[in-house]
Amino acid sequence: MKGKISDIKNIIQNPDKFCGALLYGPNEYKVNENYQDLFNLLNKENNNTFELQEFDTEIILNQPEIFFNEINTILLGGGRKVIKIDMMNSDKAGCLVDYLEKPTKNTFIIVKSGKIGPSSKLRKTFENTKRFLAVPFYEDSIKDADAFIMAFLSSKKCTISSDAKLRLLSISGNDHKIIESNLELLYLYIISETDKEINIDIIDKILLSGKPAEIQNLCNCVAFGKVSEAFSCLNELKLNGHQPIQFINSLSRFFQRIHQVLISENSGKNISDAMNDLRPPVFFKEKDSFIKQTRLWNMEKTERALRIINEAENEIKESPDLGKLIINNIVLRLSAAANR
Repeated sequence: MKGKISDIKNIIQNPDKFCGALLYGPNEYKVNENYQDLFNLLNKENNNTFELQEFDTEIILNQPEIFFNEINTILLGGGRKVIKIDMMNSDKAGCLVDYLEKPTKNTFIIVKSGKIGPSSKLRKTFENTKRFLAVPFYEDSIKDADAFIMAFLSSKKCTISSDAKLRLLSISGNDHKIIESNLELLYLYIISETDKEINIDIIDKILLSGKPAEIQNLCNCVAFGKVSEAFSCLNELKLNGHQPIQFINSLSRFFQRIHQVLISENSGKNISDAMNDLRPPVFFKEKDSFIKQTRLWNMEKTERALRIINEAENEIKESPDLGKLIINNIVLRLSAAANR
């Protein structure tokens, strides 16, 4: 059945009413956070470290016998069995279709997935089955990101200037995972300072000066048609652990911002006002570059780029093992398109 974030509290308070939950959506940070928190709360009475506690996509799609053997095994200490299932790279349901029709008693499954559409077999299976919830986690707004920053800094007894916060949002976007990582770096820098305030000079020094490649750098290189620089940045990011779906999400957000400005321009707004309407707005040091990018990408090219990115996202979900090849192809196609 369809659920909402507030229903997670109902699961915790009345776990016997449900047999499982699917947590999905583009907000990977909150999906992972709630996935682990829900597991910890429901599994707190089970201290047996030898119990298998998580399955992955390979088992659910290709090795159902392993799943059913484990799910039907009674806990040595009795009580409820809680199983995590990581389906982040797939929208298929595999053997979960059969399991949801006849779930095992005293068992709760927690499944996580990424951005999956209404036609996804995984999502439809959970939404159409009683005693199972499908809970979406959508992308954070600029207001959510702002609140996350202030909550983090408050917990560390730190402050941040207004222009520094705007700069941080410009670098990090609304992704809580990236924001948290950058905030931790900034906190380590000011931890020994008496006045624990983050200003814009600290932001530039820690997050930009001599920093390894960022996804933002990749997006800029792609938008300017700098093929060799784009691939150099892409390879460095891969070595640093970035996954194909992260590249897809970042490129999608990047071109959506260009597209939004072009729409505003076509409706009569000047480009400065159009950029200021973006959330987060374009940082003043990046405005000249952004204007040049909008001139390279007209409405037709931008819409085509977004279609290509969306198709690539679906291909990666269908064939996660080919993710690196797919993202290489996307970077090449988009970089080449910038110069046409």
